[in-house]
Amino acid sequence: MSAQEHLRQDIGARVAAWLSAVARVPQDGFTPVERFDDVPAQARADSFYWCDSIFRSELNPHNEALGARHAFHAATDDTPDLLRHELAAGGLELTVTEGRNFILVQVERSSLDILSLCGPDRTSAVRRVAEALFNTGVESNTIGVPPAAGPPAAGPVAGPVRCPVPGEVPDLEEGTVFSSNPAVDPDLLACWKDRTECGVQGGRLYFLCYKKSSQRAGFANASQWFDDRRTGVG
Repeated sequence: MSAQEHLRQDIGARVAAWLSAVARVPQDGFTPVERFDDVPAQARADSFYWCDSIFRSELNPHNEALGARHAFHAATDDTPDLLRHELAAGGLELTVTEGRNFILVQVERSSLDILSLCGPDRTSAVRRVAEALFNTGVESNTIGVPPAAGPPAAGPVAGPVRCPVPGEVPDLEEGTVFSSNPAVDPDLLACWKDRTECGVQGGRLYFLCYKKSSQRAGFANASQWFDDRRTGVG
């Protein structure tokens, strides 16, 4: 097995595990909060930081004008600590689920039934949603696939998340998973924007972003995100 194939399998297993963990939590497994200030302090601060970095302000769950509904789920034996934001903006109904290491954005079928579209229209819809969702002002030192057509830039690049890779038209079906930059190892990301996963699960289009920066090596324990609340600190 080649190193690239081994990397692909490892990443696929990690993403599948995160998606499964989220799916195991029923709707009533999340505790709604009236104010986001009621969320455990460390997770609250992380959420503000990563949502501000990843999302355009028009679709940021913390944009008060959108009136997002917030909830949290404390870890169990087989689920991690999670936050959930539900909102409607830009013609999209979104469920945004945060773990300590990722942000999962699911587009509800009521606003985009991706599998009802034909062939290339599915890919075009994915690109449109990615452009609507993600912050274009973040600079990225992408290694691997250039962030736009043409040769790689000499320095940091700001621009849209391009998922799928420019020029590719993946076969979008239930269970499909693909990446904005498949050559990059998520463990080594210097910026969340360097790699985004995309796919279809339960008929819903989703994007998965890694909470990664050059200062953050590896991934943290996903069941210890709310520890400040458990110890009475936050």
